[in-house]
Amino acid sequence: MHLRPETEALFLDIFELAKKEIRSQKGCMGLELLRSELDGKVSLWTISSWQSERDLENYRDSPLFQKTWKAVKPLFSEKAKAWSLITIEYMA
Repeated sequence: MHLRPETEALFLDIFELAKKEIRSQKGCMGLELLRSELDGKVSLWTISSWQSERDLENYRDSPLFQKTWKAVKPLFSEKAKAWSLITIEYMA
C-alpha cells in the first residue's frame, strides 16, 4: 500500500487498534506489518497467514475488515494491490 507521506502515522495508529482483532479472527495464523521507502515513496505491506482461503474470505466479509478498510483507504496515494500466495516451502 503506497501512502501519502503525511498519512503514515495515522495508518500506524489504525493498525495498532485493529491488529489484535485481526489476529484473533478465525483461521488467522499470523500477521505482519512491513515498511519500505524508495525515492521518498512510503509503502506499507501487511502479510497475513490463513488456515484456508475461506477463512480469509470470511475476514474480508467481516465488519472489522469493512471498518478498517474504510479508515485506511483514503490514506493511500495509489490503489492498493493484494495477492494470495500458497506456501511451497518454509524454513525458520
